[in-house]
Amino acid sequence: MNPNALKFKKIIWKIVLIILAALMVFAIVHNIIKNKKTESQNQIKNVKVTQAKLGSIATTVDYPGELDIDKEISISPKSPGKIQSLNVKAGSSVKKDDILFTLDSTSLKAQLEQQQASVDSANANLNKTRSSGVEQPVLQAQQSLETAQINYNDAKTSYDRIQSLYSAGAAAKQDLDSASTKLKTSSAALSAAQQNLDLLKQKIGPESVEVAQAQVAQAEAGTKSIQSQIDDTTVRSPVSGVVSAVNIHEGEISPTTQPSVIILDLSSLIAKVNLPDNMLSKIKVGQSVDITIPSAKNKKITGTVDNIAADIDSKTQKYPVKIKINSSDGSLKPGMFSKISLADKKKDNILTIPNEAIKIENGVSYLYVVKNNKIRKISINTGLSNDKRTEILSSKINSGDNIVSTGLTFLNEGDKVKILN
Repeated sequence: MNPNALKFKKIIWKIVLIILAALMVFAIVHNIIKNKKTESQNQIKNVKVTQAKLGSIATTVDYPGELDIDKEISISPKSPGKIQSLNVKAGSSVKKDDILFTLDSTSLKAQLEQQQASVDSANANLNKTRSSGVEQPVLQAQQSLETAQINYNDAKTSYDRIQSLYSAGAAAKQDLDSASTKLKTSSAALSAAQQNLDLLKQKIGPESVEVAQAQVAQAEAGTKSIQSQIDDTTVRSPVSGVVSAVNIHEGEISPTTQPSVIILDLSSLIAKVNLPDNMLSKIKVGQSVDITIPSAKNKKITGTVDNIAADIDSKTQKYPVKIKINSSDGSLKPGMFSKISLADKKKDNILTIPNEAIKIENGVSYLYVVKNNKIRKISINTGLSNDKRTEILSSKINSGDNIVSTGLTFLNEGDKVKILN
């Protein structure tokens, strides 16, 4: 035989053997896969399901924004004075009630000492008046007047009762006359007690306890007024914030034409955002808006639309919008980037399913539906979707259908399952 023909024949046999070996491997692997699939289908798997249901879906659209100061606080002393100490400068961070600066209070403290002497003098005069004995007769006269008033009230009540009985023929004329005499006597005693008290008060005159007490009260009021002025020489920050301007210097008189210190109020910030005209119909002043601050660990806050510009910005060709936010904890600062989430689209009375129940393979969306305790893998079309639910556009899915919500990777068409929830 030709050597070349023999060599060719050997090559052919090798190829045939390789093909046969490959076919045998394929048959074995196919059989294994088929057996495993059969085992998988025969094995009952535990699943958790959710239900397709009718509901609403609303979507949002995010716009970039920036935090800025909403309010500046201008601070000046209640009365001009010489600056004694200055504790801040432009750029200083301050907390509420921190001391910003103080005024010289030397003259006020001297006035306070003089006024305190007036208080001491008024108290001494009050004690002297009380110890002079003029108060005791007045107190006795007041007590006598109160007793006379009680006796008169009793006599009047008794007379009215007996007169009613006499008119009805149930009391004697002698009893009525006796009651009338007691009433006249008690009335005269009451008038005499009142006249006695009035005379005593006239005799005591300006040195009375009441006048002395009024003098003490007036002196103490003067002391409180001066102390309040002294307290006002210590000027504190009414808010937590950052000092943006300082217009005073130690040793100088505080200005009257401009604020001494200006503070940026960090508790009241705004988020500034530019919106296209198609979004203006979807927002209004007073509306609540969700805001995320990425640089503050994605902190989520709620703001309120405060102002919508009437005119478009010529540079951005959008409408500037201001959203008020609260930053009482001090974690937010001017200049921080913000993400403004605004309502965009909404559909009502549509069939929806949680997003985690949808499995996407090669661009096709599938649901694993439990029918008669078996898995049906159904391809679907989807519509509107947000971060929680998705609209289902498929006549194969109905409201109330049990849809597997977890472990979709390990399920196949026809698997037997048991619903756990």
